[in-house]
This record gives sequence, structure tokens and C-alpha cells, in this order.
Amino acid sequence: MTRSARRSPAALGLRLAALLCLALVTAPRPARGAPRVYDAPAAALHGAAAPVVPPPPPEYLTEDLRWLEVAYHPSTRDRVRSLIARAGAFRAELGALLGREVLVAPVKVRIAAVPAELDNLVPGGIDAPATAVAFGALRLAVLSAGPRLGFDPPDLERAFRHALAHLALDEATGGAELPPWFHEGFAVHASGDGAARRAQLLSVAALRSRLLPLAEIEAGLPGAEDAAAPLARAQAADLVRFLVAGDRRHGFARALDEVRAGAPLAAALESAYAAPRSELERAWRADVARRYGFLPVLAGSLLLLGLIIAGKLAVQRLRRRRSAPPPAPRRRFRAAPEPRPRPARPSTAQLVATLGARHRGDADGDTDVPKVEHNGQWHTLH
Repeated sequence: MTRSARRSPAALGLRLAALLCLALVTAPRPARGAPRVYDAPAAALHGAAAPVVPPPPPEYLTEDLRWLEVAYHPSTRDRVRSLIARAGAFRAELGALLGREVLVAPVKVRIAAVPAELDNLVPGGIDAPATAVAFGALRLAVLSAGPRLGFDPPDLERAFRHALAHLALDEATGGAELPPWFHEGFAVHASGDGAARRAQLLSVAALRSRLLPLAEIEAGLPGAEDAAAPLARAQAADLVRFLVAGDRRHGFARALDEVRAGAPLAAALESAYAAPRSELERAWRADVARRYGFLPVLAGSLLLLGLIIAGKLAVQRLRRRRSAPPPAPRRRFRAAPEPRPRPARPSTAQLVATLGARHRGDADGDTDVPKVEHNGQWHTLH
């Protein structure tokens, strides 16, 4: 066997590996959009027709508000009726945040009794573990009034507001690709989801100087199993709160217009607020330190000072009571009894006259003849 023959298997293997790599490099790759949050998985279907939303089950009740069609399980009637009554007010709040009228085209909301029914309400089912999912391309939101196994019952109103916020943001940006932190942060801020818990997380992180860098949040929200996920979600919502607060709300609307026109979100924010990303981050961190760091410490200090003063006054009062001599026994004065009216006693002349009359009646049967007593003797008048 020649030397070239002995090398032929190795050479053949190298050639096959090179061809495989070339095929992998030159093969067409499926287009990938920006990553989405798990409860808003599809903002728009580029170049493809949106699938048809299946009709609700026949047992569902339907309420049509023209801009909003709600189909719900009969067991959730009382809870859903209160949502429908406040849906218009929340739509106005979303319009004020986004700087434009939103949810103009009809939106469909399906509310199931249990999470197992959600797969029948969406074309192709639901892959996300959430009990509330919004589909921007379909203008559809599906919610479950019941919890998944091992979870607490969902707050149906918060979930309803959260899903509508996702749909409104997709509509305002024309279905543009947005980073997950911005999409989820806006929905959390607009719905008020977990406001007290978020304030607590931000306060502790601000006092300990453990706020996550903005670049880390922009890279993508951590998964639900990550320990930093709650803080990242809270920071994303608070950053949106900072961008829409006060006079900055006009800049937020301008940034969304630029995103709708095709600009990336980062460039749109820098252009709308006339500041680089680093300056926006510093301004936001200063606002967080003032809002969640200084003010809670001041309030806690004042509360602690008030408790100390109240405790000191209570101790002084207790000592005074112990050192003071015992009070003298009090005399009880009885009220004088009210005088009772006594019957008037007859006078002596009346008694004598009465007795004399009785005596005359007994001695003389003639009681009609007038008589006079004189010196103990009775005389008849003629």
C-alpha cells in the first residue's frame, strides 16, 4: 500500500467535515425577531397572515363594547362584570401614558374558568406557563380565573389590565420589535401589578447599592427561576415609571413614534430625551435613591423617633403613678330624701265638731234641728 493510499481515509474525512461546515454556513436560517416576554409571545407576524381566532365555546357569555369583546365562562360572571365596568377608564389611562388613542381596533378577551381551557381559546394552544397571555398579532388576550397547580389564585383585574397594556403598546408601536424589559416593564407599571412588593425590592436594593446595571436589564429579563428576576422586573417597571413621569411623558410619546417609524428603542429614547443612555441611567438611579432610599429612611426615622418619645412619656407617667401617695378615700354623700307630701291634719275645732255631730246623732235622732253647744250642754234653737 502506497503512502497516498494510507492517507486517503483521513483526507476524505477532512473533506467531508469541510463540506458539512460549508453547508451549515451557507444554509438559509429562519429569521429571528427580538425575544419576547413569556406572556406576550407574538407582537406581529411579519409577512404572514394571522391565524383566525376560534370562536368562544357555546357555553360562554359574551359582552360586546365595540372596541372590546369579552367572552367568559358563566362561573366568572360576577368578577368579569366589574372588569367590564372599568375597562373604559383603563383604556383612557393607557392612552394618557402612550400619548395617543389606543385599542382603536376591536380587541378580543377570553376568560376561562381554569387554565386547562386556555389551549382551546388560542390557535395552536399556549406554550407559556402564564394564566394571562396577550397576542398582539391576533389582538387577543386570554386569561384564566383559576390558578395553575401549586399557585395562588390570580388577581383577575390585574391580569386583565396587564394583558391590555401589552396589546396597547403593540398597537402604539405598530408591532415593532421591543426588548422584553420595556414590554414587561410598561405592562407592570400600567397595571400596577405588585406595586408594594416592587417598592420594597427597590428600597432594599437602593439602600444596599445593589441595583442591577441597566445593560444587564436590557440584555433580557432573567428567567423566573433566577433569583434576580423579581428585582429586574421591578427595575424595568420603575424605569418606565421614570420615563413617563411629569414632563418626561411627552418624550416617551415621541420615542414611541420613532420606534413606530422603524428606529431601535435605544436610539429613539436618546433622541426623544436628548440625552445618551448613560445620562438617562444616572438620572433614573438618582430618582430611585431619592424615592426609595432617602424618603423611606426619613419616614422610618421619624416613626422610630415618635415611638421612642411615646415610650418615654408612658414610662414617666407610670413612674408618677407609682411614686404618688395613695389617694384618700372618698366620702360618699347620700342625697337627702325628697319630702313626701303629708295629708293635712284636721284642726281641733273640726275634730270637736265632728265628734259632737256623732254624739248628737247617737243621742237624738232629730238631726235636722239646729243645736248649739254651750258650757258642755247642747241647746236647741227655736
